[in-house]
Amino acid sequence: MQRIIDDIRESEIEDALIANLEVFRGLLNLNKDVRLITRQLRLIDGKKRLDILLAVGDQIFLVELKAEPFHSDNIKQIMTYKEELRKLQIEKNLIAGEIIPVILVTDYTEIDLNICIANGLKVVKYSPIDILTKYYNKVASIARFMKVRPVDLGVFNIGLINRVIKALGDGVLVPKDISKVTKLSLMSVNHHLKFSVALALVAQRKNRYYLTDMGFKYISLGDELLTRDELSTEQAELVREYIAKDPFASPVIFGIYCIVESTFFLARNSYPVDFEELKGFFLKASGKQHEWQATKSLATATYTYLNYATKLGLLGKVGRHVIITPSGFRFILMLQLYKSIEMVESLAPESNR
Repeated sequence: MQRIIDDIRESEIEDALIANLEVFRGLLNLNKDVRLITRQLRLIDGKKRLDILLAVGDQIFLVELKAEPFHSDNIKQIMTYKEELRKLQIEKNLIAGEIIPVILVTDYTEIDLNICIANGLKVVKYSPIDILTKYYNKVASIARFMKVRPVDLGVFNIGLINRVIKALGDGVLVPKDISKVTKLSLMSVNHHLKFSVALALVAQRKNRYYLTDMGFKYISLGDELLTRDELSTEQAELVREYIAKDPFASPVIFGIYCIVESTFFLARNSYPVDFEELKGFFLKASGKQHEWQATKSLATATYTYLNYATKLGLLGKVGRHVIITPSGFRFILMLQLYKSIEMVESLAPESNR
């Protein structure tokens, strides 16, 4: 049988562990909190660095990480580290406490285990993919850009919200009253309001809705079009700029960004982009693979977000093909900048936020 070899840098696994110290409790079978003392500590001879030092109660865990199965040479290395740490304790350069040497490896045999026990070394088997999956899940739980997914709010055309926006501008703030003024069903009004909130044009407080500063600007840039289902060039530019600056602000905004970026990626293979290819790529890029399994659901979602993007002037439809407009190319350049900023801020240590 061919042996499968993992190919990942030890330093990346170490980074993932340090970012999620709670994983050590499970790996080392501990029932106390784990605190990091230091990592990559340069030892007395100045040539070697030990990987990780942890404080667990009144004990110090000396952890050496290997992205490979156990090897007998590992014993001499880690026990040398232990002796140097004892010297540091004697010199009062390291906190007092029993030093527990531990080596993390991807595999070991029964013979290896007995050798480690005889040398006072704790050997622990771990899975690199499990460590990095736990890291991913932790990042996903705190990073806004990894949690947002497109949604269907029952609005196919962005311009459909204009009547509701105009009513809010006229001081009609309650959905039932908006329904009477606009002659729209209460269900449609609620859909349009939710969609307007998602675009940051409207804010909700209890059962009332109010225009945001951006909403008032939206009205001023297309007042003559508010009785029709269209956007002015200036209104489209306003919404485009907002999406580019905060592409993860809401599920709707993320969906618009995602359909444009999906088209951009596919254009590297063939251009114009075929709609059928776009559907499949958009499904995976949006993170909706499990929700949009039905052919009709996927087609409707793709058409809807493509329609949003075309009304904003970011994409164009020509038969069964999709093209990127000049505004779309400028949008993508802005998007890359702000998306990078969002990701960097999300991944920054909590103490730096």
